[in-house]
Amino acid sequence: MRTSTTARKGGRGGGAAPESERSGPPAEAAKGAKGAEADRTAPESTSPSPVRTSLTDTATVPPAAPPASATAGDGPGEVPASDGPPKKERGRDPLLAAICHDLRAPLAAVTMGANFVLQTTPEDEASGRSRRVLQAILRSCKQMERLVRDFGDLSEIEGDAVELRLGVHDGGSMLEMATEAARQTALARNVEIAASSAEPPPLLRCDRDRMLRVLGHVIDNAVRFSPDGGRVEVIVDEVDDKVRFRVTDHGPGLSDETLANLYDRMWHARRADRVGAGLGLAIVRGLLEAHGGSVEVDSKPNIETTFTLTLPKDLPVGSKAVLHDDDAALGGIRH
Repeated sequence: MRTSTTARKGGRGGGAAPESERSGPPAEAAKGAKGAEADRTAPESTSPSPVRTSLTDTATVPPAAPPASATAGDGPGEVPASDGPPKKERGRDPLLAAICHDLRAPLAAVTMGANFVLQTTPEDEASGRSRRVLQAILRSCKQMERLVRDFGDLSEIEGDAVELRLGVHDGGSMLEMATEAARQTALARNVEIAASSAEPPPLLRCDRDRMLRVLGHVIDNAVRFSPDGGRVEVIVDEVDDKVRFRVTDHGPGLSDETLANLYDRMWHARRADRVGAGLGLAIVRGLLEAHGGSVEVDSKPNIETTFTLTLPKDLPVGSKAVLHDDDAALGGIRH
């Protein structure tokens, strides 16, 4: 902590005394006479009387402020009454956005370095352990990249500032891409993923990257909770003017308590048996709602659980999302 000191002039041990100290009693008496004369001629003061606050100091007590209710109103010079708590400012959480941004660069450097070393390491028995370590590093980097993206998505969702880069996309192709991304995890857990699409595949106007993340979260959950040797069915079809994705697993199902708190990330974070950060389903619902869609869950304990993701073919008017259209000439869905 910075401190400052002030030197006093004429301290102990030398220096001339101030003029006021050398004036002595006669000067003090003269001052007293002048002060008395000023008191007889000065007008009566209207300021509040000084009140002693300590043995040596006095302070002026200001007049009491009127209660807030007395000044609230609509008249001139009056403070308007509050209509309730302040509204939440729209926009991404700046701290969370900065953290996500700053994590991407070192994470990319680690990923590139591990990839380079892996590619230059010979595939022989002597180097087998080194290659396994490098592959584990790359898997961890991929998990970290996904977590950083999740926090970025969550920041936009909670700040009501989701940005969508729209284009017309094939629902069947999106489904294939999402299932292929989950294939390695499914193989590690001995779970089969069966994907099917209506013919012709439905088209929809959406942010493909965001929707692939939505599908990825739901499919990963289904794989994670499937029994050994289980099967996950993923279907996309078209109902009226909507596109519907359904993901079904045959795991233990969801309890009533879990269903009631399914999209509450804070509830998931408090659970002792939680898997992951508990962000996935909150992000799924937030991104679907930004597209004007919805998510529904039907769970039958020890039989099956189905997540149904429904989106309009075209984004509804009045969407709160910040839109960036990849096709400036788009005039609706083209078949």
